[in-house]
Amino acid sequence: MEKFLTAVLILHIVSGLTALVVGLIAMFTPKGSPKHTLWGRIYYYAMMVVAITAVLRFKNETRLVFLTCIAVFSFYNTFTGRRLVLVGRKNNWQAQDWVAALITVVSGIVMIAYGIWAYQQGVTFYFVLFGLFGLFSLIIAISDILTFIGKINQPWMLNHISRMGGSYIATVTAFLVVNNHNVLPSLVAWIGPGVIGGVIIGRVRRKYKLKMQKA
Repeated sequence: MEKFLTAVLILHIVSGLTALVVGLIAMFTPKGSPKHTLWGRIYYYAMMVVAITAVLRFKNETRLVFLTCIAVFSFYNTFTGRRLVLVGRKNNWQAQDWVAALITVVSGIVMIAYGIWAYQQGVTFYFVLFGLFGLFSLIIAISDILTFIGKINQPWMLNHISRMGGSYIATVTAFLVVNNHNVLPSLVAWIGPGVIGGVIIGRVRRKYKLKMQKA
Protein backbone atom coordinates (compact mmCIF):
# COMPACT_ATOMS: atom_id res chain seq x y z
CA MET A 1 0.00 0.00 0.00
CA GLU A 2 2.83 2.37 0.87
CA LYS A 3 4.50 1.77 -2.49
CA PHE A 4 1.20 2.39 -4.26
CA LEU A 5 0.66 5.71 -2.46
CA THR A 6 4.25 6.74 -3.26
CA ALA A 7 3.69 5.96 -6.94
CA VAL A 8 0.44 7.93 -6.86
CA LEU A 9 2.24 10.88 -5.25
CA ILE A 10 4.97 10.85 -7.90
CA LEU A 11 2.39 10.68 -10.68
CA HIS A 12 0.48 13.53 -9.03
CA ILE A 13 3.60 15.72 -8.89
CA VAL A 14 4.66 14.96 -12.47
CA SER A 15 1.19 15.57 -13.91
CA GLY A 16 0.82 18.76 -11.84
CA LEU A 17 4.11 20.18 -13.08
CA THR A 18 3.18 19.19 -16.63
CA ALA A 19 -0.12 21.04 -16.30
CA LEU A 20 1.62 24.16 -14.97
CA VAL A 21 4.04 24.30 -17.90
CA VAL A 22 1.72 23.17 -20.69
CA GLY A 23 -1.16 25.35 -19.49
CA LEU A 24 1.04 28.42 -19.77
CA ILE A 25 2.11 27.45 -23.29
CA ALA A 26 -1.53 26.97 -24.35
CA MET A 27 -2.43 30.43 -23.06
CA PHE A 28 0.18 32.12 -25.26
CA THR A 29 -0.62 30.26 -28.48
CA PRO A 30 -3.28 31.76 -30.82
CA LYS A 31 -6.82 30.68 -29.92
CA GLY A 32 -8.21 28.19 -32.43
CA SER A 33 -4.82 27.27 -33.86
CA PRO A 34 -3.67 23.61 -34.10
CA LYS A 35 -0.93 24.33 -31.52
CA HIS A 36 -3.46 25.77 -29.07
CA THR A 37 -5.64 22.68 -29.52
CA LEU A 38 -2.66 20.34 -29.03
CA TRP A 39 -1.32 22.01 -25.88
CA GLY A 40 -4.85 22.38 -24.54
CA ARG A 41 -5.48 18.66 -24.98
CA ILE A 42 -2.25 17.76 -23.17
CA TYR A 43 -3.21 20.16 -20.36
CA TYR A 44 -6.64 18.53 -20.15
CA TYR A 45 -5.27 15.03 -19.66
CA ALA A 46 -2.59 16.21 -17.23
CA MET A 47 -5.31 17.83 -15.13
CA MET A 48 -7.37 14.64 -15.29
CA VAL A 49 -4.45 12.71 -13.78
CA VAL A 50 -3.97 15.42 -11.13
CA ALA A 51 -7.62 15.10 -10.06
CA ILE A 52 -7.61 11.29 -10.01
CA THR A 53 -4.37 11.05 -8.03
CA ALA A 54 -5.59 13.73 -5.59
CA VAL A 55 -8.70 11.66 -4.85
CA LEU A 56 -6.58 8.50 -4.45
CA ARG A 57 -4.37 10.35 -1.92
CA PHE A 58 -7.35 11.63 0.08
CA LYS A 59 -6.99 11.72 3.86
CA ASN A 60 -9.21 13.23 6.52
CA GLU A 61 -6.82 16.11 7.18
CA THR A 62 -8.00 19.68 6.76
CA ARG A 63 -5.40 20.74 4.19
CA LEU A 64 -5.72 17.51 2.16
CA VAL A 65 -9.52 17.71 2.20
CA PHE A 66 -9.29 21.23 0.81
CA LEU A 67 -6.68 20.34 -1.82
CA THR A 68 -8.71 17.31 -2.93
CA CYS A 69 -11.82 19.47 -3.35
CA ILE A 70 -9.71 22.05 -5.19
CA ALA A 71 -8.47 19.30 -7.53
CA VAL A 72 -12.08 18.31 -8.28
CA PHE A 73 -13.07 21.95 -8.80
CA SER A 74 -10.00 22.61 -10.97
CA PHE A 75 -10.62 19.61 -13.21
CA TYR A 76 -14.30 20.53 -13.50
CA ASN A 77 -13.22 23.87 -14.90
CA THR A 78 -10.86 22.07 -17.30
CA PHE A 79 -13.54 19.56 -18.26
CA THR A 80 -16.19 22.20 -18.93
CA GLY A 81 -13.66 24.40 -20.72
CA ARG A 82 -13.09 21.58 -23.22
CA ARG A 83 -16.77 20.63 -23.42
CA LEU A 84 -17.68 24.22 -24.25
CA VAL A 85 -15.54 23.97 -27.37
CA LEU A 86 -16.85 20.52 -28.31
CA VAL A 87 -20.58 20.85 -27.60
CA GLY A 88 -21.17 24.22 -25.93
CA ARG A 89 -21.62 26.22 -29.10
CA LYS A 90 -24.50 23.92 -30.11
CA ASN A 91 -25.88 23.37 -26.59
CA ASN A 92 -25.61 19.65 -27.22
CA TRP A 93 -25.11 18.71 -23.56
CA GLN A 94 -24.84 15.04 -22.63
CA ALA A 95 -24.98 12.76 -19.57
CA GLN A 96 -21.30 13.26 -18.78
CA ASP A 97 -21.87 17.00 -18.43
CA TRP A 98 -24.65 16.40 -15.91
CA VAL A 99 -22.58 13.89 -13.92
CA ALA A 100 -19.59 16.25 -13.73
CA ALA A 101 -21.79 19.16 -12.62
CA LEU A 102 -23.48 17.09 -9.91
CA ILE A 103 -20.12 15.82 -8.58
CA THR A 104 -18.96 19.43 -8.36
CA VAL A 105 -22.14 20.41 -6.50
CA VAL A 106 -21.38 17.67 -3.95
CA SER A 107 -17.75 18.85 -3.70
CA GLY A 108 -18.93 22.42 -3.08
CA ILE A 109 -21.31 21.28 -0.34
CA VAL A 110 -18.48 19.27 1.27
CA MET A 111 -16.23 22.34 1.27
CA ILE A 112 -18.89 24.52 2.86
CA ALA A 113 -19.71 21.86 5.46
CA TYR A 114 -16.03 21.41 6.29
CA GLY A 115 -15.65 25.18 6.56
CA ILE A 116 -18.50 25.30 9.08
CA TRP A 117 -16.81 22.50 11.02
CA ALA A 118 -13.50 24.45 10.99
CA TYR A 119 -15.32 27.52 12.30
CA GLN A 120 -16.76 25.48 15.16
CA GLN A 121 -13.18 24.40 15.96
CA GLY A 122 -12.14 28.07 16.06
CA VAL A 123 -10.21 28.04 12.74
CA THR A 124 -11.67 31.10 10.98
CA PHE A 125 -9.03 31.02 8.20
CA TYR A 126 -10.19 27.65 6.88
CA PHE A 127 -13.82 28.65 7.39
CA VAL A 128 -13.34 31.57 4.97
CA LEU A 129 -11.34 29.53 2.42
CA PHE A 130 -13.64 26.51 2.39
CA GLY A 131 -16.69 28.77 2.34
CA LEU A 132 -15.49 30.91 -0.58
CA PHE A 133 -14.26 28.06 -2.76
CA GLY A 134 -17.28 25.91 -1.89
CA LEU A 135 -19.69 28.72 -2.78
CA PHE A 136 -17.78 29.41 -5.99
CA SER A 137 -17.97 25.70 -6.94
CA LEU A 138 -21.72 25.65 -6.31
CA ILE A 139 -22.33 28.82 -8.34
CA ILE A 140 -20.40 27.50 -11.34
CA ALA A 141 -21.93 24.00 -11.28
CA ILE A 142 -25.50 25.27 -10.74
CA SER A 143 -25.10 27.87 -13.50
CA ASP A 144 -24.06 25.03 -15.82
CA ILE A 145 -27.10 22.96 -14.84
CA LEU A 146 -29.31 25.98 -15.58
CA THR A 147 -27.55 26.24 -18.95
CA PHE A 148 -28.23 22.55 -19.69
CA ILE A 149 -31.98 23.03 -19.18
CA GLY A 150 -32.02 26.28 -21.18
CA LYS A 151 -32.73 28.67 -18.31
CA ILE A 152 -29.65 30.83 -18.96
CA ASN A 153 -27.35 31.35 -21.93
CA GLN A 154 -23.58 31.63 -21.49
CA PRO A 155 -21.36 32.70 -24.45
CA TRP A 156 -19.28 29.57 -25.01
CA MET A 157 -16.07 31.36 -26.05
CA LEU A 158 -15.98 33.74 -23.09
CA ASN A 159 -16.93 30.92 -20.74
CA HIS A 160 -14.16 28.74 -22.19
CA ILE A 161 -11.62 31.45 -21.33
CA SER A 162 -12.98 31.76 -17.79
CA ARG A 163 -13.03 28.02 -17.15
CA MET A 164 -9.54 27.28 -18.44
CA GLY A 165 -8.18 30.34 -16.65
CA GLY A 166 -9.94 29.34 -13.43
CA SER A 167 -8.55 25.83 -13.73
CA TYR A 168 -5.02 27.16 -14.06
CA ILE A 169 -5.48 29.54 -11.11
CA ALA A 170 -6.61 26.65 -8.89
CA THR A 171 -3.58 24.61 -9.99
CA VAL A 172 -1.16 27.44 -9.22
CA THR A 173 -2.85 27.96 -5.84
CA ALA A 174 -2.44 24.29 -4.91
CA PHE A 175 1.21 24.36 -6.03
CA LEU A 176 2.02 27.46 -3.95
CA VAL A 177 0.21 26.18 -0.86
CA VAL A 178 2.01 22.82 -0.91
CA ASN A 179 5.46 24.22 -1.74
CA ASN A 180 5.40 27.58 0.03
CA HIS A 181 7.58 26.70 3.07
CA ASN A 182 7.12 30.23 4.49
CA VAL A 183 8.61 31.90 1.39
CA LEU A 184 5.35 33.82 0.93
CA PRO A 185 2.82 34.89 3.56
CA SER A 186 0.22 32.15 3.83
CA LEU A 187 -2.63 34.45 2.81
CA VAL A 188 -0.74 35.46 -0.36
CA ALA A 189 -0.21 31.84 -1.36
CA TRP A 190 -3.89 31.04 -0.87
CA ILE A 191 -5.48 34.19 -2.31
CA GLY A 192 -2.83 35.79 -4.57
CA PRO A 193 -3.27 33.56 -7.66
CA GLY A 194 -7.03 34.09 -7.62
CA VAL A 195 -6.77 37.88 -7.40
CA ILE A 196 -4.07 38.22 -10.08
CA GLY A 197 -5.57 35.55 -12.33
CA GLY A 198 -9.05 37.02 -12.00
CA VAL A 199 -7.82 40.40 -13.26
CA ILE A 200 -6.06 38.76 -16.22
CA ILE A 201 -9.12 36.66 -17.11
CA GLY A 202 -11.30 39.79 -16.99
CA ARG A 203 -8.98 41.61 -19.41
CA VAL A 204 -8.83 38.67 -21.83
CA ARG A 205 -12.61 38.28 -21.75
CA ARG A 206 -13.09 41.96 -22.56
CA LYS A 207 -10.62 41.68 -25.45
CA TYR A 208 -12.47 38.76 -27.04
CA LYS A 209 -15.88 40.24 -26.28
CA LEU A 210 -14.93 43.33 -28.31
CA LYS A 211 -13.71 41.10 -31.13
CA MET A 212 -16.99 39.18 -31.12
CA GLN A 213 -18.99 42.41 -31.16
CA LYS A 214 -17.00 43.76 -34.10
CA ALA A 215 -17.39 40.47 -35.96
